[in-house]
Amino acid sequence: MKYSAFLLIAVLMFGILTTSCEKEETVANNGVPVVNYIRSTDPAKSDSLIVGAFMGSLIAIVGENLGDTRELWFNDQKATLNPSYITNKTILVNVPSTVPTVVTNKMRFVFRDGSELLHDFSVNVPGPLLSSIKSEYVPDGGTAILNGDFFFEPIKVIFPGDIEAEVVSLEKTKLEVIVPSGAGIGNITVQTNFGKSNSGFVFRDDRNILLDFDTKIHETWTARIANMADNPSPTPVAGNYAYFQNDNFGAWQWVNEMTMQYWAPRGRGKIPVATGNINDLVFKFEANVPIEWREVRMEIFLAPYAEDHGRDVAGTAIARWRPWQNGPYKTDGWETVSIPLTEFKYGKDDPADDEIGSRKIENLSSLTNVTMMLFGPADGTNPVFVAIDNVRIVPK
Repeated sequence: MKYSAFLLIAVLMFGILTTSCEKEETVANNGVPVVNYIRSTDPAKSDSLIVGAFMGSLIAIVGENLGDTRELWFNDQKATLNPSYITNKTILVNVPSTVPTVVTNKMRFVFRDGSELLHDFSVNVPGPLLSSIKSEYVPDGGTAILNGDFFFEPIKVIFPGDIEAEVVSLEKTKLEVIVPSGAGIGNITVQTNFGKSNSGFVFRDDRNILLDFDTKIHETWTARIANMADNPSPTPVAGNYAYFQNDNFGAWQWVNEMTMQYWAPRGRGKIPVATGNINDLVFKFEANVPIEWREVRMEIFLAPYAEDHGRDVAGTAIARWRPWQNGPYKTDGWETVSIPLTEFKYGKDDPADDEIGSRKIENLSSLTNVTMMLFGPADGTNPVFVAIDNVRIVPK
């Protein structure tokens, strides 16, 4: 199908760009090859001359004495030529789809007699796009997984502190790198021959940390703390972490170890969990789920200053974290979870299958407490192990 479309376009363009091709091909090629101009084969753009094109684009080269062309290179990539689409005055060719390693911004013709012709022409390759990281917290020497697009060799990944990382795996949309020793807090930069991209996220984000389970802790009679000094499993991502564990969790009842409650009166005092517009903020934490998690939802909510978890306070807006909705959920190590504050939209009595919700956060500045708790399914039992760390509310 693609070949047929190519052939149709080629025939149309030859009709537009040449006259009496049969007669032309009988003329001896005794002159010096010249490129007069290049245009797109797109009929809507056929009146526009171009000096560059994206990889894979079909272009028409118009000139004189081009019939003896045997090779055509774009930068260091050789194009595939079809003799049927080469005449003295025109060449139809697809720009190579392989990313150039050496960028010259030149088109190089090689003719039958070995002579060559250079012509200025750019292959448009997008610069890298760094969109996300699997976990914003990775220790020195650990593997960071970066997601985005247009990751091409040669490539550099620079961590905060202007330290280059070792790239261990490269795909067009995914990078795996070893976090270099001494990496700091800040943005990551990915750079190729075609541009660079700075991360929108903050590596090891230390803004507005509410709970780190090292110095900023919750009520210790709720979710248990894994002490890094004891070498717990899973391996910590940034010091101690809290975890919810129950080998046979069923219909909900009050289980201290399946809640994580931070009460400001016993913590940092009457300080709001965050300030600003809820449309611009996200609730983030790192999570590690080493066994399959299903059916049991986690509820997360913020509450006013009081020694009470606040779920029953009028107007409390709850977020439901249910990563297993499309199938059992299990992580491969630590992952950063991001929940927009606009998803804090459920009341305590909203139906389990409600996707709209009946609440929203009305006054963020009045909220000082944080609760995360799990609810079992109406029937059946499930094992649960969910580890969390670095609870924070930060800008998107």
